[in-house]
Amino acid sequence: MRVSRPFTIHERWNVMPFVEFFNLFNRSNPGANYVTNLAALPVNSLTNATAICLNASCSQSQAIASLNQLRVPAGALGDFFGPGTTVGLGFAAQLGIRVHF
Repeated sequence: MRVSRPFTIHERWNVMPFVEFFNLFNRSNPGANYVTNLAALPVNSLTNATAICLNASCSQSQAIASLNQLRVPAGALGDFFGPGTTVGLGFAAQLGIRVHF
């Protein structure tokens, strides 16, 4: 979000102070950054995934009723720094002045 308003100092001089806000409400923004590889998900079969495994041996499973069950966040940088990693800025603002002559 950018807020600015020009001021005329002289016939040919304009000064425009501005303020820019980033991540105004200080919330993470994962966007559509989810795991896209079926092999990375705990499913019963890679060729015909019909259930999600609830334990490591896949002796307990839950049927997939919706695609939303397959949404596993990958984090802001994927799984590079580990699963669920989110690296980003909190609230930030910048002030500046632009002079046109």
